[in-house]
Amino acid sequence: MTPADPLAQLRDIHLPEPVSAWPPGPGWWVLAGLLVLTLLALAFWLWRRHQQNAWRRSAHTALSQAHSNWQENGDPDGYLQHANVILKRAALVRFPREDVASLSCERWDAFLDRQWRQPPAAGFSELGFGLLAYNPGASADIDQVHRLCQRWVSQVEGVPC
Repeated sequence: MTPADPLAQLRDIHLPEPVSAWPPGPGWWVLAGLLVLTLLALAFWLWRRHQQNAWRRSAHTALSQAHSNWQENGDPDGYLQHANVILKRAALVRFPREDVASLSCERWDAFLDRQWRQPPAAGFSELGFGLLAYNPGASADIDQVHRLCQRWVSQVEGVPC
């Protein structure tokens, strides 16, 4: 008997099964959980912000409607009265009722001017907005008043009541 080639008796190398991607390791589960929590927190924050600014969107819409009515009808007194009511309602949403409800004329103008984040060159006091709203027939630049009212609604901060 002749000895056979000992290398011929060896079997080929068997590779192990490839590593499966599923189930992921514990670190990936923790990362996925943190991602879900972060997305839920972001969604909740965006929803709250949307809810908290509902008054602002409503005030902008009402001011735009009053301005459109003024452009159609040419009634500056109507616009000034509506703008005053809209700003008063907006202020009542953002500030305590006892601080806002009784204000009128110069005190109302001063209150509005104190609430700016970035005060304009000419505020409500310079226009005499509080007197214009209660003085029928007074002359005013309605477009300027409208821009000022829109800007105030956009910038007012206050403390939600």
